[in-house]
Amino acid sequence: MRQRLAWKEKIGILFWAAAAVMLAVALFLCRGGDIWYDELFTMGLASQSLPNLISVTARDVHPPLYYMLVKLSLTVNCGLGEPVSQVTAAKLMSVLPFGVMLGLSATELRRQFGLFAAGLFSFLMVSMPQLSGYIVEIRMYGYAMLFVLSAMLCAYRIAKAPLQGHPFAYAGLVLCCLAAGYTHYFACAAAGMVYLYLLAGLVRAKVPAKKWLPFAGSTLVFGAGYLPWILGAVANQMENVGESYWIQPVSLRSLGGCVKFIFQPAFANGYLNAALAVLSFGVYAGLFLTLLVQMVRKKEGKAEYDFMAGCAGVLLGLVLFGMAASVLFRPIFVYRYMLPAFSVFWLAFALLSDRMVKRKGLLLFLLFLTAMTGVRNFRAFYGEEMWKFKQMEQVEKAFSKIDREDILLFNFGQLQAVTAYYLENDTYLWYEQPEELVQEMYPAVHSLTGEGFTDEKGIARIQEFLSQGKTVRFLGSGNAREEILEKWEKEGIRWKEEDSVMLERYWFNIYTIWTGED
Repeated sequence: MRQRLAWKEKIGILFWAAAAVMLAVALFLCRGGDIWYDELFTMGLASQSLPNLISVTARDVHPPLYYMLVKLSLTVNCGLGEPVSQVTAAKLMSVLPFGVMLGLSATELRRQFGLFAAGLFSFLMVSMPQLSGYIVEIRMYGYAMLFVLSAMLCAYRIAKAPLQGHPFAYAGLVLCCLAAGYTHYFACAAAGMVYLYLLAGLVRAKVPAKKWLPFAGSTLVFGAGYLPWILGAVANQMENVGESYWIQPVSLRSLGGCVKFIFQPAFANGYLNAALAVLSFGVYAGLFLTLLVQMVRKKEGKAEYDFMAGCAGVLLGLVLFGMAASVLFRPIFVYRYMLPAFSVFWLAFALLSDRMVKRKGLLLFLLFLTAMTGVRNFRAFYGEEMWKFKQMEQVEKAFSKIDREDILLFNFGQLQAVTAYYLENDTYLWYEQPEELVQEMYPAVHSLTGEGFTDEKGIARIQEFLSQGKTVRFLGSGNAREEILEKWEKEGIRWKEEDSVMLERYWFNIYTIWTGED
C-alpha cells in the first residue's frame, strides 16, 4: 500500500506547482516586443556571423556561449518561417534554463533532498528578488545559474562517496564548469568556488593520495578548456571594463548593497521592503549559523551539511572575489554579477529551512514569509511587463508615423541604439559619440558631427539636413531635451511635439523640426 505524503511533502508539491504556473505566465509574457540597451547587444550579436560573434565578444565584456545559443534560437525561428518574433524567440531562450531547473527540482533534487526542499527551491528560483525579471530578459544570467547549479550537483555526487571514482560525475562537473565560464566571467569564478567546495570535501573525507587523480585531472581539463579564451580575450576585456565609467569603486557600503540586492522585495512601501530585507537576511544568517553549530556537533550527515555550507559559500566567495579584485586591480563588480550563484544560494536556503527548522510553527511562519514575498515579487514583475506591453503599442503607433527616409536625432545614446533595432532610419546623436560596438552592429547609428562636437557644428549639420528638404525628427530624452530645443530655437529652428512615449524603460518625446516661419 502506497504511503501517504507527509505535510511537508505536500507543501513542497504546492510550491513546485506554483513555480510551474509562474513559469507558464512567463511564457505568456515572452510575446512582448520591447528590449532595452543590454538586450540590444544580445540581439545584435546574435545576428552576426558566428566568427564575427566570437570576435566581437572577445572585445566586449562577456564570453560567447549565451549569444551562440540565442543565435541558434533565432536561426531556428527563421527556418520555421518566424512563427514568433525574433524578440519573442530570444525571450523564450531565457525561459528555458528556468524550465530546466524546474525539471531538476522534480527529478535530481527530489531524489537527493526530498520533495519539500525541491519544491521550495523551485518556487524561490522564479520569485525571489531580482529573479523574476531575468526569466524573460534577453540576458545570460539564467544559463549561468543553471550551469553553476548543475556543477554543484555533480560535485555533491562525488563528495558523498569520494572513493567510488565517479567518471560521469567528473565529466559533468567539467562540462558544466566550462559552460559556466563561457557564459559569464563571474559564473567562471563561481565554478572555481564549486571546485573549492569539492576540494574541501575530499580533504575532510581524508581521501588517500592515489584517489586524487580524477579530481586533479578534471581540474586540469577545466583549466585547459578555458585557457584559450583567457589568452585570447580576458586581458583585453579587463582593460575595457576597468575604463568603463559605469562600474563604480566598491566600499563597505557595497556589502549593504549586496544584501539589498539579494533580499529586498517589491512591495509598494519602501519601509516595508527595507524591514523585510533585514528580516530575510537575519533569517538566512540564523539558519546558516545553526548549520555551522550542527556541523561541529554532529558526526552523521556531514556530506549534506558540507553541501549546504558550500552552496551558500559560493555566493559569499563570489562577492569576496569581486570586491577584492575591484580593490586590488580595477572596479569590476556590480551587484547583478552575483546572479550566477543565486541558484545554489537559494538551494541552500531551501535545504536549511528543511533541515535546521525543527518546530512546525516556526517553519510555517518562514514559509508564509517566503510565499508572501515571492508572490508579491512575481506580481510586481507581471504588472511591469503588462505595462510595457501597453507602452509598446503606443511606441509602434508613433514609429508608424516615421517614414523610412526621415532623419532621426537623439540626445541619449541608449535610446538611439535601441531605436535602431526597430527602425532602419539613419540616426544621429547630439553631444556624444555612439558606442563603437553599437555602430558596428547597427551601421545606421551615427554621431552628428564626429569627434570634437560643438553646438555650432551640430546646428550646422541639422540645418544642412533641412536645406536638403529632408524631414528631421528629434527623439528627445530627459530634461536636457528642453535645453537643446531652446538652443535650436535661437538659431531659427522651429519644432513641434508629435508624441510622448516609453520604449521599455526610456521615456522620450518625438518632435518634428524645421526652419523658417511656422
